[in-house]
Amino acid sequence: MRRLVTLDNPIRRALVGSGVLAVPLVVFAVVVALLLGPAEQQVAINFFISLIAVVGFGIYSGNSGIMTFGHVAFMGIAAYAGSLLTMSPAIKAQALPNLIPALRDVQVPFVPALVGALVVVAALAFAFGFPLSRLSAAATPIATLAMLMITYVVLVGAADITRGSQTFYGVPPITDLTVAVVFALLAIVVARLFRESVLGLRIRASREDELAARSMGVDVANLRLVAWILSALVVGVAGMLLGHNLTAFSPKQFYLTLQFALVAMLVVGGPTTVTGAAGGAFLIALLMESARRVEGLVSGLTLGPIRIEQFFGLQEIALGLVILAVMYRRREGLFGRLEVDEVLVRWWHGRPTVSRPPRDGDSGPSP
Repeated sequence: MRRLVTLDNPIRRALVGSGVLAVPLVVFAVVVALLLGPAEQQVAINFFISLIAVVGFGIYSGNSGIMTFGHVAFMGIAAYAGSLLTMSPAIKAQALPNLIPALRDVQVPFVPALVGALVVVAALAFAFGFPLSRLSAAATPIATLAMLMITYVVLVGAADITRGSQTFYGVPPITDLTVAVVFALLAIVVARLFRESVLGLRIRASREDELAARSMGVDVANLRLVAWILSALVVGVAGMLLGHNLTAFSPKQFYLTLQFALVAMLVVGGPTTVTGAAGGAFLIALLMESARRVEGLVSGLTLGPIRIEQFFGLQEIALGLVILAVMYRRREGLFGRLEVDEVLVRWWHGRPTVSRPPRDGDSGPSP
């Protein structure tokens, strides 16, 4: 009983923690499916896709302590690569007349297409990640932003494959609430298993003190590369699901706006834990949806002699204010530096359940 309560086994701790975190997510999904309409279900699907992306984002940034600005590139790559495999040949012949026959004439089910898309993501993640993992923590964020810009330009320029800046359409609508929830739970398990593994422990050690970790024989560069590739794969799953939820998209949907939203989710919830990533995804998704509805209510409103034809920008303003408030009041994020299962174990033993805020000398992710 004591071993269960203390959760001293890393795998058990990861699985129990994933299970505890899964309970409210499944309850939320069931409530939405049974009690709410199609519009609310679509919002929930978007939330679970964002959760997958943020959890994947945190596998690298949360464990390494290096904030990046390029993970959305892998979402775009997976969305386009996977969609090319699931679209019908007839639609591809119409939308992409110059597509090579090897891609134009093939159509596979969702899961094989996902595997194919992730193979492409893994190859590009290695190509980008090998030099990135050798850069300093200060240089990596700028380099990843450059990676995102390069990917965006390539997606726009490869018009024969992606339709360029025009809308890429004809993607089958496969992602529903059940699919999104299942992949979200799998992403949480993968992230927790990596965090509690020896590799996760070592890369977190380099986050706290890189020089000390290197002196103990930790291969920081290769560990960061492994975390980077795994992170890209999970984020790629989110991109694949998003593409098959939207069914029509363009490169601009996988660019700066989405990237900054993911950064906000990770920072607000807490970059060092999977619980923080999931919690931040929920809070920011709720904030953005509320702001969007307020924009809709205010647009067209008449206040005396003043008529507001279109009210926009509230989502971005709210997002910025929340980030500033969290960074000012609680730099470790709203959910702190402890996983939900660690909080429960501390509560069980009567110990404090609030983690110590990082001191000025502490290292960690910073936006």
